[in-house]
Amino acid sequence: MSRKSQPVSGKTQRPLREDAIRAVVLAVLVGLFWCAVYNRWTVQSWQTPLTYLSDPEKGDVISVLAGIKAARDGYFHPFFFTNIPELGAPYGANWDDYPITEKPLIWITGCVAGPMGLFAAANFAVLVGQVLAALSFYAACRLLNYSWVWSFAGAFVFAFARYAFAHGLHHLAVLYYWQVPLCLVICRWVMQEPGIKFGERRFNFALAVAAITGVQNVYYTGMFAQFVLIGGLVQAWRGGWRRSLPAVAIIAVAAVGFLAMNANTFLYHLAHGNNTQAVTRDYHWMESYGLKIVDLFVPPPEHVFPLFSNYGARHVGEVMLAPGELPPSAYLGLVGLGAMAWLVAVSLRRAVEGKRLPLETYLILWILVFASVGGINGIIGTLGFQLFRATTRYSIFILCIVLMFAIRRLSEWRVQYKVVVYGAAVLVMIVAWWDQTPAPVTAAELDETAKVVASDRGFVEKMEQRLPANAMVFQMPVVEFPESLDRRIGPYDHLRPYLYSHQLRFAFGSDKGRPQADWQRAVGELPLNEAATKLESYGFSACYVNGSAFSDGGASVIKALKDMGREEIIESDRGDLFCVMLKPAPKPILPVAN
Repeated sequence: MSRKSQPVSGKTQRPLREDAIRAVVLAVLVGLFWCAVYNRWTVQSWQTPLTYLSDPEKGDVISVLAGIKAARDGYFHPFFFTNIPELGAPYGANWDDYPITEKPLIWITGCVAGPMGLFAAANFAVLVGQVLAALSFYAACRLLNYSWVWSFAGAFVFAFARYAFAHGLHHLAVLYYWQVPLCLVICRWVMQEPGIKFGERRFNFALAVAAITGVQNVYYTGMFAQFVLIGGLVQAWRGGWRRSLPAVAIIAVAAVGFLAMNANTFLYHLAHGNNTQAVTRDYHWMESYGLKIVDLFVPPPEHVFPLFSNYGARHVGEVMLAPGELPPSAYLGLVGLGAMAWLVAVSLRRAVEGKRLPLETYLILWILVFASVGGINGIIGTLGFQLFRATTRYSIFILCIVLMFAIRRLSEWRVQYKVVVYGAAVLVMIVAWWDQTPAPVTAAELDETAKVVASDRGFVEKMEQRLPANAMVFQMPVVEFPESLDRRIGPYDHLRPYLYSHQLRFAFGSDKGRPQADWQRAVGELPLNEAATKLESYGFSACYVNGSAFSDGGASVIKALKDMGREEIIESDRGDLFCVMLKPAPKPILPVAN
């Protein structure tokens, strides 16, 4: 590593004020370009979620919105048990069986949703995630004394990574990859001489980054811990085990954050017994969602350039294993691939010359050995540890590493005319923008989403006008929560009415594997007339039907209930949702699971 890439101090440090101004300009620029992609220029457009029902691959968005609503209403906190009285009727929904590490993100977004509105807050959280990615990347590069011009351009590229748009609102916690550049700075400090020592400013900064990472998505925490562990082992090999202790402390802080966010799950299992059904993991998903080198190079089918989109569509249609999670997220982009080629060329030349390879090469090689399909993570998965099933997410580490490598090398160049550097940096940003961002959302697409939202909202309003406060609503078809494998509707579609309700209680939404939720499966297997009678004895006032789950649009269900004399029906404007009024027993009994 050259002296130019070492962290700066003293008189050589750039004035903080200049970098602060540049950071503000960067944040504003990213914000404006983000609004251009999503066509969010009016108050009304902000009240429409970025995605809703248009893309089946983004069905998790309803669960994200439900989590934000629960946080807004005061039921979802980082350090407490999670019980939602409006879900899981008649018992109420419990979400403690399913581990959720990113609770601060959902909780903060829920707090913002109070004054801003649910959908606007969710959209804003996506914007903030990408702005933070830019600021973090810029700060990381400046900590390493890289050129501010190239750091600025790289930050723009990193913020608008294809990875960000592929995950978006429906994978909000995954979208928050902003800490990755700072993690890589810590890893560089830990691995290289003289390492990190207790008490110094770099160590304190590393602890802060570790604490933040520990309460973010577990994939990022896991790779960060692996890199720091490798650095600690390197330091121990160089100078004895004591030199590895700072690395151990950094990992410990990240681990404490992870454990603190999941303490409710551990305690709930301790009190109520283990629930293996709440989180279902199978090895085959580790291959489907695993990192594949080819996916780093193949453009997504929805690329704006027809030649690239046709190539990507043909690839997706031919593969046996899906390109990780859909929509494809691993594409590095032309800028990222160019930086990767540069790194490969430098590494090959150094290998021929018998010189040490760049640190970035070793980091990427470890990611590939660990995360690729059939790699170390896969071997561990065959033994039953399948926490990291979607290792395609480590593509964002690879992108960050190659971009920081390119910026380090570019920062060492000395160009006589600054205008050439500025022009080249702007060109890189333009290419990345064209290549990495999806086609902008059109007014027609925005209007279509708004109509679906309005239909759902109006449907729930009609339900609340007809039903008494706290009335219980059963939902058909019976779908397990979370991560249902029933593909008739989205896994979380039954949460749609909850997003708009103020006083109703819905049967869906409690973790499967417990009697409070499993009783619904028995009811769902009964003939409709018997099921309706059971529901009325349990005190349910209505039966909600998602017609999209039935080949006849739910007509047979409606007819069967009408034949029983339950003829009062509420229908959504789109005709996809129905609500049939039942006759609840005056003295209801509680259902018991078989």
